[in-house]
Amino acid sequence: MIFVNSALYLDKMVAVLEAYDQDGVTFKLQSKQGMRATFATTGTDLDAAAKAAKAEIKKQSWASAILFQVGVA
Repeated sequence: MIFVNSALYLDKMVAVLEAYDQDGVTFKLQSKQGMRATFATTGTDLDAAAKAAKAEIKKQSWASAILFQVGVA
């Protein structure tokens, strides 16, 4: 499982990650509480999955000035 913490645009981040499907890695929202969203992933390497999630979020035009954290839960 990985998590994303963000005070802004968390719903957009969830949408981006749920649409992600590359190299056999997908993300499915498990829970969302406050500023934290937790995802199940099909990737076997959780650190690599977290890095891929962060990179995918950073690609979005609205994410350039937003503080957020992605990590392994």
